[in-house]
Amino acid sequence: MKKCYVACITPFTLLNDIDYENFDQLVERLIEEKITGIVICGTTGESPTLHENEKVALLEHTIALVNSRCEIYFGIGSASTCESMRLLKMSEDLEFEGYLIVTPYYNQPTQYGLYEHFSTLATETKKNIILYNVPSRTGVSLSASTVIKLSIGYPNIIALKQASHDLEMVREILLHTENFEIYSGCDDYLYEGLQAGMEGIVSVTGHLVAADIIQMMKDFEEGKDITEKDLFLKKLSHLCFLESNPICIKYLLSERKECLNVLRLPLTAISYDSKNMLDQHFDNLFS
Repeated sequence: MKKCYVACITPFTLLNDIDYENFDQLVERLIEEKITGIVICGTTGESPTLHENEKVALLEHTIALVNSRCEIYFGIGSASTCESMRLLKMSEDLEFEGYLIVTPYYNQPTQYGLYEHFSTLATETKKNIILYNVPSRTGVSLSASTVIKLSIGYPNIIALKQASHDLEMVREILLHTENFEIYSGCDDYLYEGLQAGMEGIVSVTGHLVAADIIQMMKDFEEGKDITEKDLFLKKLSHLCFLESNPICIKYLLSERKECLNVLRLPLTAISYDSKNMLDQHFDNLFS
């Protein structure tokens, strides 16, 4: 059965504190919709704006809230291996499934540097690790050979979140690994990813349509025509990424009264033009 993870927003109050009340309600709804798990403190969770202690507090809160009803992955990626290691050490003894670790951004390490970064972290934890490749944001991309080498060398590196349209890389990794999973990090490319052998998705639009995504993947496995569902997801994804994520998804959730439309600088609330475009297309989501 294919897997659907949701990369959760971090709701904020008007005072810019973490809004645990709305976070709880969102997670409860997603669990009811039968998602596989959630990712906290990732890109969608505005992790670069969260303090270290806030991240660990949110993780502890999420573990207690979820109570083993779905999987939890904790984002500890940063531009510094030492910073990621600190978060790992602060959370290693807690009960959750594992870590999502993005490629170090801005400083653009070589493939050797990327291998050393992930291998250093993998050596220090018994938890599962999902590698996160998103070159459009980080300015660097894992190569297929680096992922394969990490998978073979470290059994706890179990998966890759591939936020790229490079399906040749996906096929090469799957050809040379065993029991290694790849998840789509692009909602608009889920169908193509499934065709290439991906095991599911780490989704942003899942905040709104998790049940539809789960059904789409089930239909795919059963050999049904999912063209219409694919076109809908592509259109929704396009609109949800009119501006840097999570600007649009937070606005849409705020319209559903599930969070406040508050982001931490340097991210700002949605622009007038994008707001109008979303309103024109998604009135039915709020009825």
